[in-house]
Amino acid sequence: MSHSGTASTSQSGTRRKKRRSVTAVVVAVAVVVAVAGAGGSYLLLRTKGSPQQTAASYLLGWQQRNYPAMDKVSVGMPGSGLAGPMGRAAAELGTRHLHLVLGAVTAAGGSAQARFTATADLASGHTWTYQGRLKLIQRDHGWWVNWSPAAIYPGLRSGERFVLSAVWPARAQVLAADGTVLSSPQVIAESGSLSLLTGNLVTATAAQAKALGAPYQTGDVIGQGGIEQADQEQLAGRPSLTIRIEGPGQHIDATAARFAAAAGTPVQTSIDLQDQLAAGQAVTSAATTKPVDMVVIQPSTGRVLAVVERPGGFDRALQGEFPPGSTFKVVTASALAKTGLRPSSTVQCPSQVTIGGRTFHNDNNEQLGTTSLQTAFAVSCNSTFAMLASQQLGGPALASMAGTLGFNAQPALGIPATLGQFTSPSAPVDLAADAFGQGTDLVNPLSQATVAAAIEDGTWRPPLLVISPAPKQTAQPHVIDPAILDTLRPMMRAVVTSGTAAGVGFPPGVFGKTGTAEYGTGPNPPSHGWFIGYQGDLAFAVLVEGGGLGADSAGPIANAFLRKL
Repeated sequence: MSHSGTASTSQSGTRRKKRRSVTAVVVAVAVVVAVAGAGGSYLLLRTKGSPQQTAASYLLGWQQRNYPAMDKVSVGMPGSGLAGPMGRAAAELGTRHLHLVLGAVTAAGGSAQARFTATADLASGHTWTYQGRLKLIQRDHGWWVNWSPAAIYPGLRSGERFVLSAVWPARAQVLAADGTVLSSPQVIAESGSLSLLTGNLVTATAAQAKALGAPYQTGDVIGQGGIEQADQEQLAGRPSLTIRIEGPGQHIDATAARFAAAAGTPVQTSIDLQDQLAAGQAVTSAATTKPVDMVVIQPSTGRVLAVVERPGGFDRALQGEFPPGSTFKVVTASALAKTGLRPSSTVQCPSQVTIGGRTFHNDNNEQLGTTSLQTAFAVSCNSTFAMLASQQLGGPALASMAGTLGFNAQPALGIPATLGQFTSPSAPVDLAADAFGQGTDLVNPLSQATVAAAIEDGTWRPPLLVISPAPKQTAQPHVIDPAILDTLRPMMRAVVTSGTAAGVGFPPGVFGKTGTAEYGTGPNPPSHGWFIGYQGDLAFAVLVEGGGLGADSAGPIANAFLRKL
């Protein structure tokens, strides 16, 4: 935008309208910028507005990166406006946040000067505070910022730019609960699954350096994936940093600021190396060639003690989505316990049952006839739970219990993770399928370990992985009704002593639930094998993808884990 004292009548009319608009804006925004000025050191004459108002409007636009607002109160700027030079300066410095405070404003005749304090939070982790000045002129009965590069930083001239040079300190480490360095090559060699949690260190590509912002450059060491990426700033620390002004031909014209380096701070996790290595050995030695995912949790705290996958790649244990199969009967049985059913309650277990036009059957069409709820749970009678859910629960009741056990909650582990997903069924056929884990409900070993942990401890707790700095938690603990605990605990014990997992050979004191979760289509779809359970203050979930019967595939891995402790 340019302005001249010989504008046409039409142009002057346009400017008057614009002045009225600008004046209204700057009057409204001037109050949000701290002003300390000479006040009466200039004469308004017939000029509308004031240099304070114009400077305040300009600084507010700059702080909000609202460059069009800055254009409206500026002259002498490039024809394309201020977005270009202001945006380039922000990128060169790696400015993430900018706070501007207007100081003294002095005027003499048709010109004025406005001092300001700029505080820039940089991507390097440093905060740069400096004093700046705006030059203002009176034109067309209004006040305008007479823009030049020096309005960004005193002494900055046309053709110059900011250049950062940084030297990074030694990077801090990702630690286990006992302080062992999880990210060390030696520990990763013992349990490769840990790299899914810790992430890796790589040299930054040009795209990665640009995304992180100055002073990161191609070739700098950065975190990729896991905690190394999520806590990049904390682990990397702050480099020693020099901000220089460079002219044409890479000539350094001035040094604007220097900052000292600050070492990074370690990130501590809840991982227990004894549990991690035991779980890793159990998975590695498993006879199955299918993918295996396992999570171990401490029920009394919700801390994640071990995460193991074979093979690696995508973190299926924390982010995968799988049908739960009969492990979901823990949820359904808990909801039934709230209606008054107990382990000794009499129930029916026919070989199959038709609900909503769909026939549900037991494994091998097994039937028990009249039996107890505990026996139906222990041998995993699908028809029992499909019927009971339809007769005594309904979709809202089942959904409510799923929510109590952590479904649809948002975990905050410090790295990406998900818990169980449950959509309240509306049709009887969907409710029946959900009741034994073959509907639309989806889980992973993380979510299922929290379910088993809740029955052991009496409170569902959101899982924890990064302990320091602890991420903000939105999911809240849920106390479990004692009637549910009195019902589920003996039934989960019966699974191990006389039910589907009786032949696994678990050590004393193990409680659990097997699951065989069909997926895919066709008359004989494949199935995942599950075992979830607890022993003392240790809860776990094992998934063998495509492993078939949970008792045959997942159960032995859980058993091997417990026996290696």
